[in-house]
Amino acid sequence: MVRALFWTLVYHLAPEKWNELARFEPIHPALVEALPQSLDTALDVGAGSGRLTAHLVARCRHVTAIEPSTGLLALLRRRLPQVALVAGWAEALPVKDHWSQLTTSCASFGPDPAVLSELRRVTAPGGMIALVNPEDPDWFEAHGWQRTTAPPMAAPEHPRWIDEFFGPLDPPRELLTTRVERQEARR
Repeated sequence: MVRALFWTLVYHLAPEKWNELARFEPIHPALVEALPQSLDTALDVGAGSGRLTAHLVARCRHVTAIEPSTGLLALLRRRLPQVALVAGWAEALPVKDHWSQLTTSCASFGPDPAVLSELRRVTAPGGMIALVNPEDPDWFEAHGWQRTTAPPMAAPEHPRWIDEFFGPLDPPRELLTTRVERQEARR
């Protein structure tokens, strides 16, 4: 039971621990470079303390971050005050239909039908959904998503307690992307 609830407990009860993990597990630069840039709108779902959100700010004019944890939202607010923050869950995104040109998430979920439906709903026709290190990347690739795998990257020097608490660090190096088709967005 504790193992099943581990990440939820960390997000909500120890957001500073999650923030430290994210700080020492940077997203592989090749994945960031593969994301589109010079866009008007981007949405980061399950933004945490902003590991991916910070990269979106440099690539998009308007960035909105969705995060259910109030502790992580507070950290994100201090770190990236220019980002619009919204408390919410991926299964029911509090965002207008077709708002986002780039809808992203980093290590937040896998091939959950309710979540994927919401990601498509909020993404504009022709827009991109980009998932960094999702659960079950093979499923996404088998269902037509484009997969980019960067070479393994060593985690930067970090306090020993992080490995003891979370296990060995493994910086995100998988990117799965898909475009929202125009007819798909109209449904």
